[in-house]
Amino acid sequence: MRRTSHPAATFSTAYGLTLTATDDWFDPTLHTDTALFVDPFLMFSEHQPPWSTVEQRLVDFFNEALLRVAASRSGARLERETAAAMLSFPEPAALCLGYGNKTIFGLGSGAGLGQAMLQAANDAITAGITNITEFGDLLLFGEGMGCDRVSDVVGNVIKPDFIAYTQAVATRHGIPMTPYLLPHVGYDHQGHRWRREYVNLPANPCWEKTPVILVPRRFLDDLPGLDDDAFWEWVYGSHNEQLRHDLNLAIGSKLKRREIIALAKRRSTLRVRYGQLYVAASRQQPPKPYDLERDPKGLVLPKRVAVSLTQVEPPSSPEGFADYIFSLANDVKRLVEGGLWRYFWDGNRPRGEANAQGLFRAAVTLACRDRDIDVSPETNAGAGPVDFKFSQGWSRRSIVELKLASSSSFWNNVEEQPPAYMDAEGISCGVIVVFQLEDKHCTEAFTAQAQDAVDRAAKERKLDYRIVFVDTRQKPSASKRKRQA
Repeated sequence: MRRTSHPAATFSTAYGLTLTATDDWFDPTLHTDTALFVDPFLMFSEHQPPWSTVEQRLVDFFNEALLRVAASRSGARLERETAAAMLSFPEPAALCLGYGNKTIFGLGSGAGLGQAMLQAANDAITAGITNITEFGDLLLFGEGMGCDRVSDVVGNVIKPDFIAYTQAVATRHGIPMTPYLLPHVGYDHQGHRWRREYVNLPANPCWEKTPVILVPRRFLDDLPGLDDDAFWEWVYGSHNEQLRHDLNLAIGSKLKRREIIALAKRRSTLRVRYGQLYVAASRQQPPKPYDLERDPKGLVLPKRVAVSLTQVEPPSSPEGFADYIFSLANDVKRLVEGGLWRYFWDGNRPRGEANAQGLFRAAVTLACRDRDIDVSPETNAGAGPVDFKFSQGWSRRSIVELKLASSSSFWNNVEEQPPAYMDAEGISCGVIVVFQLEDKHCTEAFTAQAQDAVDRAAKERKLDYRIVFVDTRQKPSASKRKRQA
């Protein structure tokens, strides 16, 4: 699928929406995936349809797949082909969720993984398992059921519900919808096939002939609990003794952890047993959705910054290149101080400098890529590393250094490191971005001293060297400010 000329956008910015408390949906970036996934366990505590019926529909789906696999064991080719088709789960690109760094189109459960699931189902039937009773039993369908695959499974089986949900959002906001021919619009149990239908959905302006399907925020997680690798690590850590007993191994045996897990994975009955244990644990202590506001893993907020930075006008001349880089840094400042300062804190503990670098990198890389500007992180020319170098040909080059004001090497970095690097590389312009997490670093005395250091270095070395201060201190909530007033 081809990318359009439309700039990077979130769903809300693409359609100029003002969100209210009624809008409980995740606002996806439309040009690339967000590494969040539909976690079925977050739906199982729902009490209202259609979400309250999700678990049973998933169980019914996989029980039919087992029936098809069982029927194919007598040599019925049609039954095997039907089962193989059932176990094909292409990634629903319209959700804009997954691991795509430059796209929203993934591979989903392709032929290879589908065949592996088919074989695992066959092994389960050989072991006497002909049906499952809850979604945790999905582990019997073999390895490879990672968070993205589980999300793909759910996204395909209950896609009609997400479509209806999106249509309601679009109608409420007056968003135009277009008919799209979509595959895997739920499974037809009577016709034994995935439905392929025309449905009305909002367009994704960043990709040709592609719609958008929205998902409630409360159903999203960064690592759904049924993740295969994470689950078996949990099995080993929590049920090591029982696992060894089931495998007739002495507690003091020399088998390594990976060998025990490998043995357990080949036992269909164990996969089901521990799948049930996980489900039982999740019901006692229900999982929580990913914290979108705090964004502890930086999966969402950097992309929000990136979308805003694509609105900055690109340089039209070598002389304007320094102004462009400076404007990017100032836009990061505006967005961080406007609310993204939360990204720099984990509760009441400030995060490290690498966090600032990650935010800046994710944000500016997209904005610059769309303007044919190369961004090289962590370059080194023998005069110490510098965080980012920007270039658009030889005559348009600049550097950006990021620094926490609380760093022990702050003053040396401000006056020496970026200018020395610029001299070594023959670059005449650069910016140092200072993140201020404490009150003492936001005083007029501190900022004036830092500004003087930059001005002095620029004058002595004849450089276009500038500084941007970003106030990342924790801010009280609007409700708290109102109470204080």
